[in-house]
Amino acid sequence: MTVTVEPVEGRPYPLDNDNRTAGEQHNGLATLLNPFTTQRIRSLVGDLTGKTCLEVGAGGGSVAVWLAEQVGPAGTVVATDLKPARIPQHDRLEVVRHDLTCEDIPGGPYDLIHARLVLNHLPPRDEILRRLVGALAPGGVLVNEDWAADQVDQVVVAAPTPEAAALYTLYQRTVGAKVFAAAGTDRSWARRVHVAMLDEGLVNVSTVVHASYWQGGDTGGRMLAANIHQLRPRLIAAGMTSEQLDELLALLDDPRLVIHGFPLYSTAGWRPAA
Repeated sequence: MTVTVEPVEGRPYPLDNDNRTAGEQHNGLATLLNPFTTQRIRSLVGDLTGKTCLEVGAGGGSVAVWLAEQVGPAGTVVATDLKPARIPQHDRLEVVRHDLTCEDIPGGPYDLIHARLVLNHLPPRDEILRRLVGALAPGGVLVNEDWAADQVDQVVVAAPTPEAAALYTLYQRTVGAKVFAAAGTDRSWARRVHVAMLDEGLVNVSTVVHASYWQGGDTGGRMLAANIHQLRPRLIAAGMTSEQLDELLALLDDPRLVIHGFPLYSTAGWRPAA
């Protein structure tokens, strides 16, 4: 079931689900991160049968659909996004167009709330976290997963030339400081979520960090290329040239480029049962 409300204009997040490259981005994230995310949720919750779940900022919907498959006929899953058109339909999945920055959390209370690569992009993240905690059922768990993406000078593992390594580092500095940070993203938020959950009264808080190397031409390289295609006007406005971006796209298809994918901090906290 899809609930439609008027879309909220003026959101600062630079990537857009309506963009033609968004599918490549979502597929890349699913391939790179879903095995870790699903294992992490299973390790925390165990059997999801009959659970009530909320997937926040569902994007392409891959995790939401996985949850819908796990909860069985007695369970339910709500998936939210500002632009939810790419979330697939499923009998046990309710899709809600929703703006986390200014709207109440829909439905609930929830046994599981999961957000991946969402709160770090939203400036009122502390208030959003508070509202998500309030939407948990007693004994429910909140799982937040964000990249710690502020160590941009340490991501190139290997490159065909020193100039190529410098170009990729320049891109990461530019996209981080002049595109995402300018739009409100906090690329260091992931490391502060653990304490934020404790401050909100959650218990048994735990953090697991996941990272892998990405190679030019593989899933990570293609996902980054899709992002560059989408962000090209912003990157040029931030000072990079069209020639640099073309060279960067070619580099991301070169297997001699190896980069350290940003570490994903998966932080979980439980609402006390009593």
